[in-house]
Amino acid sequence: MIVQRMYFPYDVLVKSEEIFSSPVPVRGIIAIKNLKTGRTYLEKTEDAVSSFQKERFSLDLSMHPSKELQSEYTSLGLELFTIELDTEAGAEEDLDALLEKRKAEYEKKGIRLYQKL
Repeated sequence: MIVQRMYFPYDVLVKSEEIFSSPVPVRGIIAIKNLKTGRTYLEKTEDAVSSFQKERFSLDLSMHPSKELQSEYTSLGLELFTIELDTEAGAEEDLDALLEKRKAEYEKKGIRLYQKL
């Protein structure tokens, strides 16, 4: 399974086991982080495990909707990127609003975000 080979930083490691063993899909915001530049791509998800697989698959096939992320992934390689659950959302939480909030928080910290083009 593709997801098993992904790197999870220590603070996400504990939650990753819960994500993969959850009987219901985990909703929230996923982040793809460039470990070399710190740049991040944020995306909402209704099912984190499926999104991890979809994002990795699209990056590996050079079909990701963020052309900047795709270009850096292709040139730098898989080893310099992580895909992780950034924020877990409740069942009734508005994912669009949560995504915008997380983007604003990243930008406030000075972290550049990849955009969909």
